[in-house]
Amino acid sequence: MNSIDSFLYPDCLIIIFAREPVFGQVKTRLIPSLGENGATQLYIRLLDHAIANVTQSNLCPLEICITPESHENYFLDRLDNKFNITRQDKGHLGQRMYHAINIALKNYNKVILIGSDCPFLSKEELQQAVVALESHDMVFSPAIDGGYVLVGANKINAEVFENIEWGSEHVMRQTREILLANDISCKELSEQHDIDIEEDLKYLPQLFIN
Repeated sequence: MNSIDSFLYPDCLIIIFAREPVFGQVKTRLIPSLGENGATQLYIRLLDHAIANVTQSNLCPLEICITPESHENYFLDRLDNKFNITRQDKGHLGQRMYHAINIALKNYNKVILIGSDCPFLSKEELQQAVVALESHDMVFSPAIDGGYVLVGANKINAEVFENIEWGSEHVMRQTREILLANDISCKELSEQHDIDIEEDLKYLPQLFIN
């Protein structure tokens, strides 16, 4: 495990939301085109890539935040006890993100949260997100499909994660409206593709394809 002093931004935590890749229970919207095994293997590759991308950047400490039903041992064995593993709260996605960021802000000045659906977030874009939080309350990387693939904060307001149609094309628009109504300053980074449905597969880098 890296010493806290070895990171470029030791006061910022990067959290990756993850779930145990149970056969047939991950990337379910891709099962019709990839099959259960193909969808599961793609999820594992995307998650491994997200973890490697953060760790090799040496930007910030990393935490893996797993779903309530996931078995911790899978991650302990696979990650060789290198990272802190926490558990997501119950509730909808917004409640789980708010809880994870709120808890982390008790120990860090800034928090960045990502999933494993976007293989296009580079070290440079992660660094842009961290730097943005030096002058903005929050930072987002919007997704082409209307959601977002990264959220960061140096302070947190639960309203940002409520009354949102999670999983819809309205997520980022509704979030912008809440930010404006609550006078929360925000930096938006460049839009990114995430890999959720069959249509997204044409954007998938070759290294993720069998």
